Amino acid sequence: MPTTSTRHPGDGPGRDVRYAWFSVLLLPVAFGLAFLVGEGLIGFLGYPVGGADSDAPLWAILVATIPALLVFCVPAVVSAWFARRAASQGDRRGWVPAVLLGIISLAFIAMNVLAGLGLEANLG
Repeated sequence: MPTTSTRHPGDGPGRDVRYAWFSVLLLPVAFGLAFLVGEGLIGFLGYPVGGADSDAPLWAILVATIPALLVFCVPAVVSAWFARRAASQGDRRGWVPAVLLGIISLAFIAMNVLAGLGLEANLG
């Protein structure tokens, strides 16, 4: 009796763990796309791009920043999805890259919030 399964007999949790690790490779791409989205939206709204001395109102900053942060979080979501699939089959190793990407995403969000509030670290 044929079944309609999308999983092949050789597929196991190891494949999902590998895909969770491969999703780490999406991080530089997501960073570049997030930069383009954020700068592109603020420029599209007619405000100067890339300056901390921008006179853009809060609503314009939020319209540009929130989609950019969501784009940056995509690799963490993808990795968590594969980690969850692997864990459902008994292999919890996929959570390592998922947690790593989650921490990086949260740190990136925190840095952007602190920069928006004017509390960024003065390293110079």
